[in-house]
Amino acid sequence: MDWIAILVAGLAYFALGGLWFTPLFGTQWDRAVGFARPPKWRPAAEYYLGPLLGCLIATTATAVLFRIAEPATLRDAVTLGAVVGLGYGAAITGVNAIAPNMPRPALYAAVTGGYHCAGLLVAASILFVLSA
Repeated sequence: MDWIAILVAGLAYFALGGLWFTPLFGTQWDRAVGFARPPKWRPAAEYYLGPLLGCLIATTATAVLFRIAEPATLRDAVTLGAVVGLGYGAAITGVNAIAPNMPRPALYAAVTGGYHCAGLLVAASILFVLSA
């Protein structure tokens, strides 16, 4: 396994989250979970470390699937990323969204599931390019 490719892809997936959940869809995510950010709010370290670890684990799992599937082209890699993103990331997010305390489950599923789809597509693309 190419651990440098996994690290770069995992960090890219995580960095996308920084954009996704703040300037791009942060307001929608806040509304979905019923959160009002206080002025000058500073999240705890776990707010960053948990997603970073999750992105690295999901990217490592995707790299394992790459070893099994052996995508021959970037298109094959993107297809694998889409299957993982939709089949696992978005599907599990959708199930978690229906928790009884989720104010807007469909919005949460769209924002967070969309992030995992996009993030795993990016990760799969990077894994392919750097591992080729």
